[in-house]
Amino acid sequence: MALALVAQEKLGQNYLYESEGRYHSLLLEENGERFLAYRRAWREREEKLEPGDFPLSLDLALNNGCAFSCVMCPAPRRREKTRPLMAPDSLIKKILAEAQERAIPAMTLGLASEPLMNPRAPQYIAWARRAGIMDIRLGTNGALLTDDCLKALIDSGLTRLEISVDATKSETYAKIRRGGKLETLLANLERFWALRAQARQKTPLLRLSFLRLPQNEGELEPFIELYKDRADMLSIQNPIWFPESELSPPEPEAGFSFTPCPQPFQRLGILADGSLWPCCSWRGEKLLADFNLNGKGTDIGGVWNSARFQGLRASLRSDEPPEACFSCRRATTASPSPARIP
Repeated sequence: MALALVAQEKLGQNYLYESEGRYHSLLLEENGERFLAYRRAWREREEKLEPGDFPLSLDLALNNGCAFSCVMCPAPRRREKTRPLMAPDSLIKKILAEAQERAIPAMTLGLASEPLMNPRAPQYIAWARRAGIMDIRLGTNGALLTDDCLKALIDSGLTRLEISVDATKSETYAKIRRGGKLETLLANLERFWALRAQARQKTPLLRLSFLRLPQNEGELEPFIELYKDRADMLSIQNPIWFPESELSPPEPEAGFSFTPCPQPFQRLGILADGSLWPCCSWRGEKLLADFNLNGKGTDIGGVWNSARFQGLRASLRSDEPPEACFSCRRATTASPSPARIP
């Protein structure tokens, strides 16, 4: 099985490897020219920093919680300040109605949260599929992937199941992903492979990710060796430092030059309470604070084309980007070259 580098974030924060072109070949076979147009538009928006008239992808938080207390995440220190919340069906239906009307191509479940804590996650994926969304991703820590959950996800129409691993040793996993056990995750992965094969389906494709951290130094190559012949995709990532996390801030880079982030031109984040982010980063949480989809007369298209959002994008293209965006880019611990996968 051959793994090839198919995507590289501009600052080297993320390197994505794909096995035998499975993602592109499967979605092209199913969707034809619509899929090709979606991927062209994604690349063009990254290169030209032009937003079009609607996002290409929506990132949804189905709830606001996670049972883990990971060292790189700011959520654990905020947990006592927030009450548990599940996204209401009314919000999901409103989002999907507009997504269907505008033929949005992609959606990700799991913004700043563990989506499987919402037991209706597979149902929402099925709704999204019926709404015509062709590329549906779910990002999870994998702890809640019971047989029933896995069967529901496989039957739901999910395109990509993305699981964070970050370790090959149990003690390392316990230090990074506190609250979880590597043995549980490994057992869930084996069940996923068995159940997907039993269902005779190619989807959801499985992406496993490894976040390079001081705690897991020396485990990247064993991770690659373990999964290069079984995962459909491998994502090798470098962390973004958040002040509320337990990571040490990166050393300031001499001669740092700001590179605009393409996310506000491609995607829109929607939290379980209807509030909005212009990207997937915690640092962007206040940049669209005036908007909430639960507000009367507020819709995705209106927010996307609002003067506030257009002003945010203009500042990203300028010599004076928003402080939140500047600090996010500067806080990215980039590697000089991609990982080597034999």
